[in-house]
Amino acid sequence: MNSAQAIQDLINADGWVLDVDGCLVRTARPGGAGGRLIDGAVEFVHWLQAKGRDFIVCTNASQRPVREYAAHLRELGLPVPDERMMTAATAAAEYFAAAHPGARVLPVGDIGLEDALRARGISIATPADAKGGAAPAVVVVGAAEQYSAATINAACLAVADHDAALYTTVDAPWFHGGLQRSVSVSTAIAAAITSVTGRAAQVCGKPSPAIGQVLRNRLGGADRRLVVVGDMASIEIRLAHQMDAMGVLVLSGATSAGEVPALPPEHRPHVTAADLGELVRRMKSFIPRGDK
Repeated sequence: MNSAQAIQDLINADGWVLDVDGCLVRTARPGGAGGRLIDGAVEFVHWLQAKGRDFIVCTNASQRPVREYAAHLRELGLPVPDERMMTAATAAAEYFAAAHPGARVLPVGDIGLEDALRARGISIATPADAKGGAAPAVVVVGAAEQYSAATINAACLAVADHDAALYTTVDAPWFHGGLQRSVSVSTAIAAAITSVTGRAAQVCGKPSPAIGQVLRNRLGGADRRLVVVGDMASIEIRLAHQMDAMGVLVLSGATSAGEVPALPPEHRPHVTAADLGELVRRMKSFIPRGDK
């Protein structure tokens, strides 16, 4: 970990996955909302662009459309085009298009989830459909400020009575963006549906094989050398191991330096840095041993 070879491997990587909250932005709300940039975030993105590296900015947020999250990051000063942004909702929609082609999906969430499904041409079911002959084949839970009783009832009926597949954008109990933690509402609502139906929800967001495959596809496929950067060892570093990618843990958010030695193997990073600023400075100043 943190070896010269690891830094060289980072420099030579083909593609990068960057977390938002606690990594690029310090915030108390998902998707970078209301936050401020963390030291080195802009410099790091500029380095990726100057080197011609592929990158995806990936958040587990799902409440708002992806274009709104990307626009907010640009307002903060990060040059992130819409097409370089992925939310847990857009990842779910891409996964459903491949894993459940032609299926009707009931979203239990907000506009961000519905927008992502429509963008992939997926047919959206309504709560009324769960009672009739057009029951959805898939139920997916995302973030929202409010959830209606009718929608939760429809989700439970679709799963319990019509064997609909149940997914959630995230299953981490807490959100942490570098300031303070708050409950992950998607996880809570999905757990409520599970408690009624007995069906465990599959995860589409970070960390999961589903989003890992979507990210690999976007970044060029199985042969690409990838890096995942984030502040939560149990999410981004676990995702890196699932994707057979390098994992970089930045200590600017949820995981502290004191926790690193006791991390299980699947949460253990290849490289740690205080923040993106330290990481990019180390890469820029790196001199291969043979050149010294």
